[in-house]
Amino acid sequence: MAAVLTFDRYLLRSFWHVFAVCFITLFGLVVVIDLLENLDEFLSQNAQSGPLALAWHIFEFYALQSAFFLDRAGPSLAVMAAVIVLILFQRSGELHPLLAAGVPMYRVLLPLAGAAACVSAGLVVNQELVIPRIAYAAYKSRGGSAGGHVRVEPVYDYSTRISIDGRQLRLAERTVEDALFVLPAPGVAAELTILKARRAVHCAARGDRPAGWLLRGVEPRWSDLQLTEMGRQIVQPGPEADEVFVVTAVTCDQLYKRNTSYTLLSTREILRRIRSPAFGQTSVQRMIAHLHARLTQPLLNVISVLIVLPLMVRRESRGLILDSACTLGALAVLFGITQACQYLGQIQAVAPDLAAWLPVFLGGTSAAWLSGWMRT
Repeated sequence: MAAVLTFDRYLLRSFWHVFAVCFITLFGLVVVIDLLENLDEFLSQNAQSGPLALAWHIFEFYALQSAFFLDRAGPSLAVMAAVIVLILFQRSGELHPLLAAGVPMYRVLLPLAGAAACVSAGLVVNQELVIPRIAYAAYKSRGGSAGGHVRVEPVYDYSTRISIDGRQLRLAERTVEDALFVLPAPGVAAELTILKARRAVHCAARGDRPAGWLLRGVEPRWSDLQLTEMGRQIVQPGPEADEVFVVTAVTCDQLYKRNTSYTLLSTREILRRIRSPAFGQTSVQRMIAHLHARLTQPLLNVISVLIVLPLMVRRESRGLILDSACTLGALAVLFGITQACQYLGQIQAVAPDLAAWLPVFLGGTSAAWLSGWMRT
């Protein structure tokens, strides 16, 4: 038993070593290619800064991008690490002594499945705690000191019927420059009213105060508005005379690439938006499909490794190259099924829950069926 535990630690150490090497290699390659293509942008953004400031901006930019890279490439890196470890161990014959001692192959390779589960758990932590806090960095200009200056995409609040627009969105500061809020009539105002603000700052819900936008330097002022009874609950006076607070569930990320920006949110925030009446039916369907896909992704990560194990250590192996090719083909089929189901779920051809869970059922069934191929 002690020998098996020692081998478990050795196998896990090899897996994490290969995983780290693959991550550093692939992300380093991405950094080198991207830096060579966009070095001029870094230099122009930091023309007045010294070489140390330039180096710091480059490091800061790619340090933030590493979280997004890990989120996208993490599952593939886990599978890649498992395949490479199995190739190395079979070439060196390190699995044979344990098999000769009567230890089943599935017990020998069990740590790899546990390592895949740990990778999935780490990806969940990265997705739920890290990415939502640095989501603005996904749109950050290279070398810029303040990230996320983009054009505003007008959005419509389906619950209050208010339209929101502006000149420029600052994602990192959660503000909109030269904001325009159109108050509908007769629901909110007695007549159609356009609020023009020098700056609008998004304020999250806190205590009894609902979420909304604080409009600074606004015209017309709150005292000049002809609001309905419901409008006074939605459009409230701000701390200063030239400030107005507009209650709305619309947040910063909906003002730019709203068809994909929800993928950077936490699961809790996605659930809140699904339940909110401020979002259109199409947006809600996309978020529901993405939510189910997010919930099933950790399972698919582990299932992918469980498919790899019997294919790489088959009883009737015809060589590592052919085994690797068969493994790649099986994973490609699973990936294709997953992408096809997600697309069908987004266009509402099938139910979102069925689209997300069908690859899990098919992949799990395949992994169970292939387990009989494992060398003993």
